[in-house]
Amino acid sequence: MVATGWARAHATNDGGHLTGELVPRTHTRGWSCIKSVSSLRPPRRAELLLLGIFGMFLLAAMQIELGSEDTDASGQAAQPQPATHPTPSPSDATFTPAPDPLDELDTTVPIEDWERLADCESGDWTADGVPTEESARWDYGLEFVHEGYEQFQGGLNFHPDTWDAFRDDDMPAHAGRASQVKEIKVAERVLDEQGWGAWPVCSAMLDLGE
Repeated sequence: MVATGWARAHATNDGGHLTGELVPRTHTRGWSCIKSVSSLRPPRRAELLLLGIFGMFLLAAMQIELGSEDTDASGQAAQPQPATHPTPSPSDATFTPAPDPLDELDTTVPIEDWERLADCESGDWTADGVPTEESARWDYGLEFVHEGYEQFQGGLNFHPDTWDAFRDDDMPAHAGRASQVKEIKVAERVLDEQGWGAWPVCSAMLDLGE
């Protein structure tokens, strides 16, 4: 707000006397407040444009910084890692045991009887003279091959001539080198031809053939 008034000017004339002319006086009290309020004007279009440009540069800088995290030490873009799948443990899978070859044998005598006979013929005996279960040595007789003895062979103690007469051509020449399945196959043929007398002692001890 500007107020105007009159004030006497003190000046001297050419003769050195004071003059008393009245001159207008302007009061500026309150002007600074009005000026400071008027400075709160809305931003101009140029200022808005500068702010927009600054924001664009700031956004670009942030994108560059984020993109640098996806590169490796050589500056190449990091390759995405392949997805990994958990390896199933054996307990998660359904376990199917291999079929037992003995189950596929078609015999006239239970497999258990042939195994008991083999325990008696080639296995261990107790001090009381009783064959020990599951002690049969199906490779019995191999330790005597190099000596040239005609020892009984295999878990069922075949005589060499008997084994050679009843075995298949693709079976080993020594019964001790044949599998349990092959020995039982041959034993079934011997039993059909000779009966339990082919194993006189053990078959009687085990009450086989009655």
